[in-house]
Amino acid sequence: MDWKVLTFLVCLYGFLKEYRPSEAYLSDYLTGPWKNLTVKEVNNEIYPVWTYAYLVWLVPVFLLTDYLRYQPMLALGGVAYIATWSLLLWARGVLAMKFMQITFGLVSATEVAYYSYLFAMISSDRFKIITSFTRAATLAGRFAAYLTGQLLVSFYLMDYHQLNIISFVSVSLAFLLSLTFKRPQHSYIFQTEEKQVDKQDFVEIELNKIGLSTSQENSNDRKNTLKRGFVFLLRELKTLYSDKSVLIWCCFWAFASCGHLQVSNYIQNLWEVISPAKKGTIYNAAVEAFGTIISVLSVLLFGFLPTNWSRPGISETTMAIVCFFNIIVLIIMAQSTSIWVCYAFYSAFRATYHTVITLATLQIAKSLSKQRYGFVIGVNMFISLSVETLLTVTVVDKAGLDVNVRTQFMVYGGYFGVIGCVFLAAAFYAVYKNGCSYKVNRPAD
Repeated sequence: MDWKVLTFLVCLYGFLKEYRPSEAYLSDYLTGPWKNLTVKEVNNEIYPVWTYAYLVWLVPVFLLTDYLRYQPMLALGGVAYIATWSLLLWARGVLAMKFMQITFGLVSATEVAYYSYLFAMISSDRFKIITSFTRAATLAGRFAAYLTGQLLVSFYLMDYHQLNIISFVSVSLAFLLSLTFKRPQHSYIFQTEEKQVDKQDFVEIELNKIGLSTSQENSNDRKNTLKRGFVFLLRELKTLYSDKSVLIWCCFWAFASCGHLQVSNYIQNLWEVISPAKKGTIYNAAVEAFGTIISVLSVLLFGFLPTNWSRPGISETTMAIVCFFNIIVLIIMAQSTSIWVCYAFYSAFRATYHTVITLATLQIAKSLSKQRYGFVIGVNMFISLSVETLLTVTVVDKAGLDVNVRTQFMVYGGYFGVIGCVFLAAAFYAVYKNGCSYKVNRPAD
């Protein structure tokens, strides 16, 4: 299949899976007459399940994506989408909605297959363009979905249940499309023996160190392929995070993503507390659509700024400034009684996140081979979800502190304050260390 046709089909899949006009109204749908759940049940019992499910699904899905060579996991993601919206449409009760969050956690985990599939199918000279297309497809899908949802709700043409039917049809079409994709010829981590000649000597040595014999390779190739993959992952972790620049940007990527996921996951509940849907028309979808456009524009604008990110302390200082900005934004949102103030600051929060996370992604990618990029993102996401799980079980979950949604956002502000202080200290240390190094190496007058 020609690469242009394949890229178009994969991008169409990305558009369809993101075209979910009901998603901006999920909390209002669950607390409305269709499900009759309370805000507390949604906030403290149902939504936390997604975080736990995402973390549990992430590692096996990441490994199986490579082992099964992508396409089956794209199809699995489609099945999980269908299961999620089937439960939303036809199931009722807290337990059913918890299962809905479990299946959506699987959906989130399979995102890695979508973003890495074309890298395995198309030559490296086209990586830049396919990266742009796949990202653009998902953003276009979200924007179109938010805009559609807002128009249909504002003009009273559909209710939230009917929007969920549109979402169900869209994700079902995405699943059918995924069945037409071909699998790449080999994996990256769990490659067959003939594809691993360049690292065979290393694997032999490492397997012997941990007591795994390789004398029976010819009789049990699949077993040894798994062993080689395991050792290869260990080597990759050691190699990747020995680079200080990669380590710093990865830390920011992981911790900032954790905060962003928490805010995004519970923002609808905050909006519902500030301005309940029963009081009139809400503009959640319009705000999400606006936030998407602002994020794209800020990312493009930031890309033209002539900043030398290799200067000591500049990266850490930028991270600290963003974190301190987020403190102000989140505290204002938590205390606000105006839905429009909350909408505005949420859009600002999204824009700064997407801008700096794009910068982090580019800085990480510059230091890595294209093959390693997907692996690093997987590890970063695992770290992010681990921290998010700790936050959720401690602050949000019914089994933990079980705080209300306004207090949650105060806590998230404090979270960004802690990591902001850490990065600010790192910036001072980097500048101090560079100054000491300059004095030592300065030539005599």
